[in-house]
Amino acid sequence: MFSLAVTAVLMTFAAWYWSGPVHPQRIFLFARRQALAVTPGAEPVVRRYLRTTRMWRASGLTAGVFLTALPDPMSLDPFSGWFLGVLGAELAIGARREPGPVAATTSPPRLLSPQARAFLYGGAALSVLGLLAGIGVAVTGRPVPGLPWTVMTAAVTGGTLLLVRSLRRRPIPAAPADVVAAVLATRSRSAHTLVTGNAILAFAGALAAVTLPVWGDLVTGLMGLPLLVGAFLTGTRQWAITVGPAATPP
Repeated sequence: MFSLAVTAVLMTFAAWYWSGPVHPQRIFLFARRQALAVTPGAEPVVRRYLRTTRMWRASGLTAGVFLTALPDPMSLDPFSGWFLGVLGAELAIGARREPGPVAATTSPPRLLSPQARAFLYGGAALSVLGLLAGIGVAVTGRPVPGLPWTVMTAAVTGGTLLLVRSLRRRPIPAAPADVVAAVLATRSRSAHTLVTGNAILAFAGALAAVTLPVWGDLVTGLMGLPLLVGAFLTGTRQWAITVGPAATPP
């Protein structure tokens, strides 16, 4: 109980510390990654997005680092804590409804690059396979210590899929083209972070469901390293969304 209380205090401090102004360089880097022009209309959208995601992700990462460093560490590592912060940020952003008219669209925007879509489907497949493997072993009567972790990662995958769907289907404001471009850029970056991070988490969850042989660590490393590198490159590479003329408000 004391550890959880300290964790809550540290998370609150981290959120407060990272709630300050966003450096213009960060806005510039985000805009370059999204091939987005930083205009007076787009800049506040990006700044608010970066501030919110930074607060939540830093808070989750802090919790993961602290709980891992305990003498009797709890089952939350720094990456998992960071990714839970990613999910929290998206839930907070999604709950914030902007007032004003919305644009009429014929189809949802294409937020994910082809590489990111591969991570989306791959992460979902890993979660399903890991869950089935864990349940299969448990049915035979053999203990599966990592099954709760596998079940949790499968639940996180389900939440990730719903969040990505929500990002595509949220109303687009009837605003100037630069503002719409900024809104879609933030949603695209969130979608990329969600699917790549979830694939890594799903991989860990699938491994927890099976008992690896002595040489299993070598195989895990050979498979995990390309996954980590691919997730980083896919989550940070440039991906621009083509935005048409802004819809006329009703």
